[in-house]
Amino acid sequence: MKKFFLILTLIFAFTASYAQKQDNVSWNFSSKNLSNGSVELVFNATINEGFRMYSPYNPAGASMPLSIILDENQAFTTDGKIIETDTPQEHYEEIFDVTEKFFRGKAEFKIVIKPVKNEPFTVTGKIKGQACDDNFMCTMVKKDFSIDVTTGTQKKKSRSKRKAMIH
Repeated sequence: MKKFFLILTLIFAFTASYAQKQDNVSWNFSSKNLSNGSVELVFNATINEGFRMYSPYNPAGASMPLSIILDENQAFTTDGKIIETDTPQEHYEEIFDVTEKFFRGKAEFKIVIKPVKNEPFTVTGKIKGQACDDNFMCTMVKKDFSIDVTTGTQKKKSRSKRKAMIH
């Protein structure tokens, strides 16, 4: 009987450590110039099958919500509000006595920034959160990012050719 419990414990420990080491969310980043001169930073997440990643607006007292932290940069201003372009799923979780908000498969988030000058710059920062499977095996979501931004109102230098008039 002791061997059975030892084997069961080892299997659980191996499974737990394997789940903890996996990167269960992958990311792509981009920027999009808006007509009003602002720039939209776009964060696309692909979530491994069987896992869910929690919304930035997951209620207090629930699983760890996603956060996108922009490093300070004098090249832009922002209110830092994260826009969810996909609607999160909801599930009442008895353990926390709250309705949690999460994404499965994919999720897209946006943050609008306002460039201070009409010059290219880079936005850097960190993503933090939590992804869990249905058995509550959870992994931390941690990702540093760097997004190059070229403002939409920048004018390309053009060389005008003047024709010489010969008389």
